[in-house]
Amino acid sequence: MSTALNTQRAFPAPSSRPVIEMPGLTVVPTPAPAVGFFSTVFVCLALFLASIGVAFHLNTLMIQGAYDVKNISVELNEVAAREATLQKEVIGVSTPHELRARADALGLVAAEGALHVDLDTGVITAPAGK
Repeated sequence: MSTALNTQRAFPAPSSRPVIEMPGLTVVPTPAPAVGFFSTVFVCLALFLASIGVAFHLNTLMIQGAYDVKNISVELNEVAAREATLQKEVIGVSTPHELRARADALGLVAAEGALHVDLDTGVITAPAGK
């Protein structure tokens, strides 16, 4: 290892590197020191807080939409149940037995013989079966 140290001491590194001239190349000055660190941090913090606020707002809107859908679904189910109830009532009232009972309650009597009217000629005829 002592030979490596002796070799290093024998060839010292140059204090500066030679500048090689290249056509079209120029030396660029060092950039100016960064200013406005706190304003950059403030802008980043404002963007972060704004994005969090937008996310919370969108989340609130989505939850409100879900509640609206649930309320409309409940209302639709209530209307469907009411429609089914009314349909059952109409079917129950329109059965032949129920119609006869209502007609008797109103004092109506069944027709003895039914006749047909021909609308084209205006002639009243008996049913075809008789």
